[in-house]
Amino acid sequence: MTLVSDTSSLGSLALIDYLWLLEAIYGTVVVSEVVARELATAQNARIQAVLSVDWVQVQVPGEGAIATIQKQGQQFNLGDTHTLALALQLNADELLINERRGRQVAQDLGLSVIGIVGIILIAKQRALIPSVRRVMDTLVELAGFRISHQLYQKILKFVNEI
Repeated sequence: MTLVSDTSSLGSLALIDYLWLLEAIYGTVVVSEVVARELATAQNARIQAVLSVDWVQVQVPGEGAIATIQKQGQQFNLGDTHTLALALQLNADELLINERRGRQVAQDLGLSVIGIVGIILIAKQRALIPSVRRVMDTLVELAGFRISHQLYQKILKFVNEI
């Protein structure tokens, strides 16, 4: 399966030492060269280390795919533009992105979108992790992940951890 990811999702999972979930679920993660540059210049060494794993591959989106994203009328930073373009170009099985506008554009273009919470739910379903609550709490505490109390409670109910 082809998973294309943005910077913040990889960084958040790296900060909490759960980046390995992506390899376990998808095998390979593809990032744009802009995302790779953002990871390489991150303040935290754990985020920089994302590029040292052999299952994270760097690719450059073509100008046509970039133009398609730019025509969507949304203003994205360069990393999000290239991430969306790469997912479109590769016809990715899934796009890992948490930013709301990016998710909407991706869905409008027919791309399948998943967020970090979705990754955690798959990991629980496949018995890769024992507790959704533990991973989500760690995300909030160590990576500054924002999630509403209502959504947090809904997710825990869904996985019978409440």
